[in-house]
Amino acid sequence: MSTDGRTIRALDTEHPSETQDAIYRQLFDPQRPFDRFNPLDPKPIALLDEPLRQALKGYPNPSIAETDIWVLTDISPDMAQSWISEQKQVPDVILHSPMTQAQITDWFQTQRKQSARQWQHGVFMEVAGSGVLITGESGIGKSELALELLSRGHRLIADDAPYFVRGNQGIEGSCPESIRDHLEVRGLGIIDVRALFGDNALKNNKILRLIIELYAADHKTLRAESRLHGERSKVTICGESIPLFRLPVAPGRNIAVFVETVVRQHNLERSGFGERLFGQPYPAEWHPYPGDKTPTP
Repeated sequence: MSTDGRTIRALDTEHPSETQDAIYRQLFDPQRPFDRFNPLDPKPIALLDEPLRQALKGYPNPSIAETDIWVLTDISPDMAQSWISEQKQVPDVILHSPMTQAQITDWFQTQRKQSARQWQHGVFMEVAGSGVLITGESGIGKSELALELLSRGHRLIADDAPYFVRGNQGIEGSCPESIRDHLEVRGLGIIDVRALFGDNALKNNKILRLIIELYAADHKTLRAESRLHGERSKVTICGESIPLFRLPVAPGRNIAVFVETVVRQHNLERSGFGERLFGQPYPAEWHPYPGDKTPTP
């Protein structure tokens, strides 16, 4: 509903993923803060509960200069229309809902997390205490490697389609409920990891620390500096740069041991104890492959 250029409508909490208009994109944008309306500290999205609406009746001119959307909570559609008509100054968009302010806040946070999810193809595991995403072309051996790592005591988080969100501690990866506890291995089919390896072989989520990309080995194209330091780069996930290590795969190579070594070396670099050749400190932020420049001494 639009009145005098303003949009007034009920907040749709049942089908938010099906709503693609600009209003809901603003509501779910994590860069647009929301809070209980405060005329002295306005936010782009302001929640107005019943006590606050009563207090604003006697307020002469609430500042809405930085407020784009009002969300009226604990209110029916008729009461919302009546209250809005009494206000001298309101933003261009007003939503209303019978839900409480606490319920609306929880709903906002849940929807923002879901809309901020970034899906990645690969196997996400906890290796040597770190969250590691194993990627590579289909058929390169990601699931077989995951099975070997499981047998060596590491833990599976998600096979094939993990999703990542920005959390308080970093980029957190989890598993969709539909594929939880399962791993698809060529020649074996879908196996139940919990039944075969026990509860300790699984973990619900983990902070992503490293990406390992598997690729078919081709020694003709391996650069000299890659032979010294490995093939390194960075990948942006959920707005944050994550270190990437490219690992060549060839018959006879024990890739599980290589992965464990790469992860442990990366853990040392993150802790500040890693060293490169000639005893010089190895800068964990330097990833020269491909195209990154070697830092000046």
